[in-house]
Amino acid sequence: MKGIEKKIREIKEQKVGNSDRRVLVVEGNDDVDAFELMLAKVIPDWSRKWVLAQAGKKSAVLEMICREPSWAGIVDRDEWDDEKITQLESEHPNLAILPRYCLENYLIVPSELWEALPPKQKSKIPGGKQELTDRILGNLDQWVRHGVLWSVVNPLWEGLRSLGFKEKLLQVDIVENDAEIKQILIDWHQFLNPDDIWARYMDRFTGVSEKPIDEKLKLHVHGKEFYKNVVNPALNDLLGQKKAEERQFSIVRTLPEIDDLKPVLEKLGLV
Repeated sequence: MKGIEKKIREIKEQKVGNSDRRVLVVEGNDDVDAFELMLAKVIPDWSRKWVLAQAGKKSAVLEMICREPSWAGIVDRDEWDDEKITQLESEHPNLAILPRYCLENYLIVPSELWEALPPKQKSKIPGGKQELTDRILGNLDQWVRHGVLWSVVNPLWEGLRSLGFKEKLLQVDIVENDAEIKQILIDWHQFLNPDDIWARYMDRFTGVSEKPIDEKLKLHVHGKEFYKNVVNPALNDLLGQKKAEERQFSIVRTLPEIDDLKPVLEKLGLV
């Protein structure tokens, strides 16, 4: 973990210095920029006591706050279920999980997005809030299916790794043990049983289908993909062309205060 050690040292030297400010670690550079804007809405003077730093990825956030217990970390919820989140927050008291799928899920709920638009931009949409809503929700079922499938398929890699894929069969000392080789292959095969995976997918999709639309958008749609492929193109059509990243920060700047972010900040002692 030399890379983690180097990153921690850089944060201490370049961001904390001789101050007594605590470190809040997030996943990427875009997250740093977005959280700077979002924190300012809730805690105008947050930077007096805290510095924001990026770890690069979710696993690095977890590693950093393990090594530095006085630091705090926020990571995307992604496909984690409530059981996984409870487990992780129990293991890491200085960790908070974003209450939505990912940060971009704050950019895709039509009612919130409408409130974030300045009056001049609202006036450009002839059908107003309803037209914006219709544009965004037109293929919502497809995106819910995508999010649910992602939540079932993405963890398969972690599960396979826990079964020793693929290193268990790449060791010299196993090559003469045919029975063990066969058993390992059987274990991998059973873990990837298509009927079981399909059943989990359909069961989860059935449950999510019954949720309110806003809950689907906040928790069960892959926000990064939905924003890039649905929301930004819709706003390009309605308001004029703008790069997805540029518009993302424009929206964050004008978003109303986000209520479901407060418990996360309270847990970490920011408010």
